[in-house]
Amino acid sequence: MIYLDNAATTQPSKRALDVYTQAQQALFFNSESLHIGGEQVRDALRNAREYIQQYFQTQQTCLFGTSGSHANQIAIDLYLKDVTSGEVWVSPYEHPSIAAALDAYDTHITVRTIPMLENGELDLDAFQTALTIDTVLIIAQHVNSETGYILPIPALTQIAEARHIPLHVDGVQAVHKVKPLDLNGVTSYSFSGHKFHGTKGTGILLIDYAYIHPLREHYFHEEGVRNGTIDVPSILATVQALSEDVDDTHLTQLHQHASQRAQTLGYRALSYDTQAPHILGLLTSKFEGQYVMQSLSNRNICISTGTACGHGILLSEGVTQKINALQGEVHQYIRLSFSALTTLEDIDACFDALRRMDG
Repeated sequence: MIYLDNAATTQPSKRALDVYTQAQQALFFNSESLHIGGEQVRDALRNAREYIQQYFQTQQTCLFGTSGSHANQIAIDLYLKDVTSGEVWVSPYEHPSIAAALDAYDTHITVRTIPMLENGELDLDAFQTALTIDTVLIIAQHVNSETGYILPIPALTQIAEARHIPLHVDGVQAVHKVKPLDLNGVTSYSFSGHKFHGTKGTGILLIDYAYIHPLREHYFHEEGVRNGTIDVPSILATVQALSEDVDDTHLTQLHQHASQRAQTLGYRALSYDTQAPHILGLLTSKFEGQYVMQSLSNRNICISTGTACGHGILLSEGVTQKINALQGEVHQYIRLSFSALTTLEDIDACFDALRRMDG
């Protein structure tokens, strides 16, 4: 099988799997238990938190959830649980988990979308003009999961800091793909290990301590923001994956090669001024994206036509705008996404199959 859907999930690395298996065997205790087994697990979790803080060079509190989506939900609940009114601004590129978390507040919170330029990039001037004293939160992805667009987080940070507005950044597609973000001024940042060769089951939220408070009367885990026994093996596997070396040039080479092969077939890339190298959004030249995806799947080649959490068909407003700017149609969209395990031969096999399909 040729796997080109790494933005959905990645294959765990051997070392991450080894750590996971060892932890399942040796650190199976409940982190809340008061005996020596619980103490051992708490020590392991404390070391994991400290490593993550060191990696991102931050003193923000490190909280563990069950997924990137869960980490986003925790952050939004911490910001909005006690807010009685106001506006939340979100980028037009957000993951469905953001809308899902905000839905609980739709009776008293107004959600607004950060304006875009015609080319699909954020219009920061228009955004600053539209902000009001009623704004209580800004939310933006670090890297868009559909196109690889690197959103202008430093500029958004400056805007948020100047107006004393908290800023939550969804970094799920950024870690190990682009340079780690300077979290100064970013009040919270979420990510998930299974996107960079860790195991599923863990989401991480880095957040300023000032925003942390118990969310429910009966929540007893992670500073009172969640229930459920902590998945220590997945957390330690995530830390292992985070610690592994990254080849900065490999993903770039894959992206460039795939872009060249796509161009020869008449496919058009959804490109931005700042772009992560592991995602290539394309508009097909002949067949609908769903047909292309299914035809490749029949040949044991995996790509996608949208985020997996949207059942592969949900496109963000930002991507739709970008497609319209290219005078394309949303049904033409497909996404290829790469990892450290992807090879140039994988890319060639995919586009050779596409060439045969196009006749």
